[in-house]
Amino acid sequence: MKLGIYCDSSINGGHEEMLKRLMLALADSAKVDTLHVMVPVTNEPLHRFVSELARRAPKTRVVGLSYTAESLSGDLLAFRRMVRSTAVTLRRLDLDKLLISQGTIASGLAGLFAARRAKVPTVSYLPLVHNAPKSASPSDRIKWLIKRVLYRMPDEFVTLNDHLCNELRALAPRSRAMTLENYVDDRFSRSTLTKSAARVSLGLPDDGTYIVAHIGRLNLHQKRQDFLMRAIESHGDSFKKALVLIIGEGEDADCLKDIVSASAVLSACVRMLGAQEDVLPFIVASDTLVLPSAFEGVPLVMIEAVLAQRPIVASRVSGLDCYLPDALLFPADDQDAFVARIFAARDVRIDELSQDFRRRFSREAFNAQAQTLVEREDAKSGIA
Repeated sequence: MKLGIYCDSSINGGHEEMLKRLMLALADSAKVDTLHVMVPVTNEPLHRFVSELARRAPKTRVVGLSYTAESLSGDLLAFRRMVRSTAVTLRRLDLDKLLISQGTIASGLAGLFAARRAKVPTVSYLPLVHNAPKSASPSDRIKWLIKRVLYRMPDEFVTLNDHLCNELRALAPRSRAMTLENYVDDRFSRSTLTKSAARVSLGLPDDGTYIVAHIGRLNLHQKRQDFLMRAIESHGDSFKKALVLIIGEGEDADCLKDIVSASAVLSACVRMLGAQEDVLPFIVASDTLVLPSAFEGVPLVMIEAVLAQRPIVASRVSGLDCYLPDALLFPADDQDAFVARIFAARDVRIDELSQDFRRRFSREAFNAQAQTLVEREDAKSGIA
């Protein structure tokens, strides 16, 4: 099989980390004859990873994209040019299938439209599923109608769990859908680093201070760090002996900094630490982690935290109740329940959950599941 992977993101975040792991699995597959990976030249970490993979695995070929999704945003003429140009490339490659990395169904569109133009079967990889908007505004209704059309464009979907799989099947009943769960480096479960040692090495207080960490992209729409800030402000007394670490970078970093600096309560207990090369010490140093997102796939930080024997308190969205016990979940808009769960989390036993995650999210399980991508009946040639 000649397989293609397309990613036009300028970001190198959790979604791209999952894509890298899939590339490794597919490069090792005996069913894949050539793996053509299309990534932006300007996304240096991602392009460098693919280039190094191509040096190690001769079947992997790098196709540098001159654009990113973000550079095309709002420029319809540039978008149409890149669709035509990418379609020409796809025809030249003569792929059996193109896997398109889609953080949402509205991302990676240049690749999706180009594949349709070139008549290449497409697989949408890890698109988050959005439900119909509650708002009755005309603009929201129009956006939803457009998304409904987009959901029906890919021939197949690869998503993270059965909950998302069922939602995609409802939105695109004629497209095939399969589940491919995350995997996490087992160093998170093998680390001998203690909480005290981690705090000392990171310069964090080791005097009984209750440390809470949020690790993820700084995006208020999805990750809702602003909801976390409001919850802290409205329960200031609870956080007097606590320290909240915000780890990550993103488009809303400056906005979040302004929110923190404008509040005496937040300034006293919130530290914004930016992106960190290794999050393991911060997970180990924490008493609990938080994930108050509006929507999610299967977040890596959730798996990493549980493997490292640290509880993570998450909003009850996107089927996360399939992974975490009730004691670590809260109704998405309930600040009181959120704060109560944060400080009760230290008493939640997660030993069995950690053992289950170790089996469920292993690299071996992931690689075995990834093989089904190339073993399924191919929509173009009709062969496995």
